[in-house]
Amino acid sequence: MTPTATSSPQSGPSTAPAHPFAHTKNLLVIIPDNGIDVEEESRLYDQLCERPSSPNGPPSIFSNDIYLGDNSGESLAFARDVKISGWTSVGDKLGGAYIVYDCAITTKEGTVIHAHKRYSAFAQLHSTLRRCLPHYQHHFLPTLPPKSPLSKYRPQFIDRRRRLLQYWLASVLLHPEIGGSKPVRMWVMD
Repeated sequence: MTPTATSSPQSGPSTAPAHPFAHTKNLLVIIPDNGIDVEEESRLYDQLCERPSSPNGPPSIFSNDIYLGDNSGESLAFARDVKISGWTSVGDKLGGAYIVYDCAITTKEGTVIHAHKRYSAFAQLHSTLRRCLPHYQHHFLPTLPPKSPLSKYRPQFIDRRRRLLQYWLASVLLHPEIGGSKPVRMWVMD
């Protein structure tokens, strides 16, 4: 890298500093900081989106022939957020205790559904989806966290499993096709 000439108050005037990307070979577009009107840009984008110019969606602001075909609004999934907010142990360890996870599912309308599910319910949904989904969608299903009968009541194990189940459930419920499938809807409402 070559040093650039700068002007300091002690040394007097000198040449202007070289642009930091002056010698780059890649395309670089620098937007000048001249007060971009965000409201005007937003209005322009909304105006472009309102025009029914293509079935592929709104045109890109960068080109007249590139479309943002991200299928937004066409997802079959009914959820927009999935959290497993906590867990609790039900019963005593000697009499057949089990862990229940609180699944907080936020719908597209903003309603929060709390579904209390055991690990076996997650395993049942996983096997049902493997049976019902077309083969080409099986790779969208992540693997369930493993069972561990010896450490299933340890708080560290349960919290780790909660995080892994949250990832798994979010991957299923937020998927644009799988998230709206009948087994998923039945599982949430059961």
